[in-house]
Amino acid sequence: MSILKEDAEIDALDLKELHEGAAGITPRFGAVLSEAASVCLDDQQTGNPVNMELSGSIMGNINVGWDVPTLQAKRCYADLEVATEHGAYGIAALLIRHFSDCEVVERSRKGTGFDYWIGEKGGDDKLFQRKARLEVSGIRKGTIGDIESRVRRKQEQTKRTAGTIPAIVAVVEFGRPHARLVEEA
Repeated sequence: MSILKEDAEIDALDLKELHEGAAGITPRFGAVLSEAASVCLDDQQTGNPVNMELSGSIMGNINVGWDVPTLQAKRCYADLEVATEHGAYGIAALLIRHFSDCEVVERSRKGTGFDYWIGEKGGDDKLFQRKARLEVSGIRKGTIGDIESRVRRKQEQTKRTAGTIPAIVAVVEFGRPHARLVEEA
């Protein structure tokens, strides 16, 4: 059973949607993820909105819009690695929300081989209906080869907790920009 829907009719994402939160993302943390992604996209001078290529289990292009970060925000996210990681979490969470009937429901503990649990949309009463594991990785600026290599590495990482619960690996590259989501049963 596939979680991601290739036929979802969406052509735009607004990073401000993250400010609403999700079952497993508070509105405040959603705002952090949005701001980090905005800093990453702005740093790459991609234009706003930017056309992001989608590949893997979802193919196509989507326009991503954001608030232009302030100088204070740029200083706050001066650690490029942390900004890239958090920005990738935000974009992956939005892609899951719009290309499936699921959302992020819970942060995973360290050492599990993945970042988040994904479950049905609809609030706290469905928290324990974990449908899939989500492993996210961000690349500030890279090639298609870098993206593919990172996907393979993350697929290996998720095998630690394989079993019967599927995994989705999401790699977000901010330079092009490009998001590759690969679903595994």
